[in-house]
Parts: sequence; C-alpha cells; structure tokens
Amino acid sequence: MAVRGGGIFGGAIAALADPIAALAIGRNLPGYAIWTRSLTVDFIAEGRTDLELRFTLSEEKLDEIRAELAARGRATPEFEYGFYDTGDRLCSKIHCRVAIRPANYRLDHQ
Repeated sequence: MAVRGGGIFGGAIAALADPIAALAIGRNLPGYAIWTRSLTVDFIAEGRTDLELRFTLSEEKLDEIRAELAARGRATPEFEYGFYDTGDRLCSKIHCRVAIRPANYRLDHQ
C-alpha cells in the first residue's frame, strides 16, 4: 500500500488498526456488543518497509475490564499499540478506546 513517494498510506494504517482491540476483546470476552469508540494515529515515521502491528492484551487488562463490566455493566477501556518497520522502529502509534456494552445494547436510543 505505497504511494508514489514510497511510503505506506496513512488511511490504510488507520483502517488496519481500527478493529484490532475490539476483535481481541471479542475473542476473550464473548457475548458483548463491542466497537471502536475512538481511534487516533500518531504518524511518527514514514513506513517505507513492511510494517508489523504489535498489540498486547494482558490478563491484567482483561481483569480490569471484567471488574468494570461487573460493577457498571459496561466498559470503555483504552489501548495503545503500534506499527513497526523491519528495523524495529515505531512508525505509527495507535491510541484506541473500545466500547463494550451488553449484547442487547441499542445505539439508537437517545
């Protein structure tokens, strides 16, 4: 996904980063409605090689989320992850907030 100048297009980076945290939560905490609430990308360095997305979901973070779900019935945790080039340089830092709601949660109520 390179542009004429040889770098990877930022929109592609954002699109690839968008579902990662929500998918990880869904895999570990099934039965909830989960979506990306907000996502920001800090383009630190141009990606001119293959990029690797590095995301970690620790058991400690899952325990925090479980506790918030038990107490409030919903959670909106934050995650930070990034894309690294083949030289192990952080090229794009991702900050993501994920909404976790009961499975029957309706977005159209106001």
